[in-house]
Amino acid sequence: MKTGLFVGKFLPLHLGHLNAIKKASLNCDKLFVVVGDDPIKNKKLCDDAKISFIDLKTKTEWVKLETKNIKNVVVVPFDESGIKSSPYGWEDWSKKLKELLKEKIDIIFGSEEDYAPYYKAYFPESEYVLQDKNREEINISSTKIRGDIKKYFDYIAPSAKPFFEKYLK
Repeated sequence: MKTGLFVGKFLPLHLGHLNAIKKASLNCDKLFVVVGDDPIKNKKLCDDAKISFIDLKTKTEWVKLETKNIKNVVVVPFDESGIKSSPYGWEDWSKKLKELLKEKIDIIFGSEEDYAPYYKAYFPESEYVLQDKNREEINISSTKIRGDIKKYFDYIAPSAKPFFEKYLK
């Protein structure tokens, strides 16, 4: 049985995330979708974008709603409070994540090439699989959305759209 891992801040959850999760779910028997959250860092991102704070519970609910029909997906909230920013916090982050999941991870799915050496160092038993690193399938990022909600609203996941509708006025 192959166990996979997909990690994101989902600030906000968007169609690119959903596409990547669906594809990843086809390549393993069980896929942990980890909703990462450091409230202090995420509050700053929200403040910088002039949007209301999006908490871990809200993001987790969005991911659960959007993946409820993918039977092998397990959504896990992950409080990253107190862990240093990348690259300094990788060891602590990895340790805390392994304690939370309590399972061997065979495949880690992601779109960030820069993360490969860290996953190799801290998850040596896992294969890191890059997915659409150039965002050719769905050219969107949470950063883009936070920067211009009106322009990129259609890329926001359906479950998250009600949160952002107030910013369309």
